[in-house]
Amino acid sequence: MWKPRERLRVAQEVTERLRTLILTHQVRPGDKLPPERKLAETLGVNRATLREAMKNLEQAGLIHIRQGDGTRVLDFVQTAGLDLLRHLVPHGGRAGLGIVHDILEFRQIVGREVARLAAERAGPPELARLREIARRETTGPEQSLLQDLDFYVALARATRNLVFSLLLNTVAGTVRSLSGLLVDAIPTEADVRLHHQAVIAAIEARDPDAACRASDQHLCRGKENLLRRLEGPEARVSAEAPA
Repeated sequence: MWKPRERLRVAQEVTERLRTLILTHQVRPGDKLPPERKLAETLGVNRATLREAMKNLEQAGLIHIRQGDGTRVLDFVQTAGLDLLRHLVPHGGRAGLGIVHDILEFRQIVGREVARLAAERAGPPELARLREIARRETTGPEQSLLQDLDFYVALARATRNLVFSLLLNTVAGTVRSLSGLLVDAIPTEADVRLHHQAVIAAIEARDPDAACRASDQHLCRGKENLLRRLEGPEARVSAEAPA
């Protein structure tokens, strides 16, 4: 008999297999999954493990389990949350570039407003934390990307708005999981340091507009750098969600 930890590991593997089928449209919104017994046999797992995987998928907004009707696939664009992004990009192909664009565009819009609010609300503890992150030594673009993420998570906390903090936590987690791909979104380590100093100076001066401009320019430059490298000389990929 499997130990609980082993069952959870296998359940995660089953979750990933079924999630891939959904995200790659091998099963589509409205489709009904096979009955539990048959699906467990097909996947080579017991029914308790399958139920754990199905619970994961339902919590992620990918399926709906209804007594008497079975399990149906949902339209994740309407029902899933931001946590799904880290799983979408690897399965997106060319459409994955559109998802990357959307992530960076979203980060730019939220980042500049977070910087604006932080300039209005940050107190001494929040400023101290921002200075601490800005002083951190980095070696290489990936560490610089992670430093920039930490800086924006701290900026979100400086807004004293819980929703912004939770939102930036999710965005940062997604970007960290894709750091190998998104590392080119950071212009240079020197640029990152100058940007952090500019935002801190704007906060110290209680200048929301200056903080917003500094953030917007930095995040826009990073977005353009990455898309230029990913797309090469071709036309920019559309930011539309995958069909």
